[in-house]
Amino acid sequence: MQLDINYLLTRFDAGRNDEFSSNKAIAIRHNYFLRDWLATDVALLATDQAYDETRQDVVGYYRAALQSQAFMLGMKLRYRAKSPYEAYGRLGLQYWRTELEVEEYFNTSIPGGITTVDDSGYGYYLGIGGAHYITDRLTIQLEYLHLKQLDLFADSSSQPFDLGINALSIGVGYQF
Repeated sequence: MQLDINYLLTRFDAGRNDEFSSNKAIAIRHNYFLRDWLATDVALLATDQAYDETRQDVVGYYRAALQSQAFMLGMKLRYRAKSPYEAYGRLGLQYWRTELEVEEYFNTSIPGGITTVDDSGYGYYLGIGGAHYITDRLTIQLEYLHLKQLDLFADSSSQPFDLGINALSIGVGYQF
């Protein structure tokens, strides 16, 4: 059994011409080893708010922001060499909840405001990484993770989209 805590630097990709800023996230993972090379992977992930660049249209300015949480369930495959290093991959499904916030700023005669809408659904994730064993139980990890959230706002919008989240993660793991 292993418990990991990871700090992630993320990049949101909503397709189209959106340019969301880099972001931060945290993930807490639990791995239960079925074999020496195979484990279940259960995780909770929460991102900070990522902002798109401010844009102008005919009535004023607006800016969008995304924030996401996910519950992930999958498998972890690993190869542990005799040295203190380990290579691993993760693959699984996720249940996500994502919030979209739009701030609008008009001219002085029309008040601006903030509109928020959220959606939830399913997607997948995959990751590849490595670990260095400091002791027999304590590891330092470096990982690339890709999460795909499918059909955001399909029920409430005529233009649903898939959200990709790419992340570089550094973490600490402890084996019980």
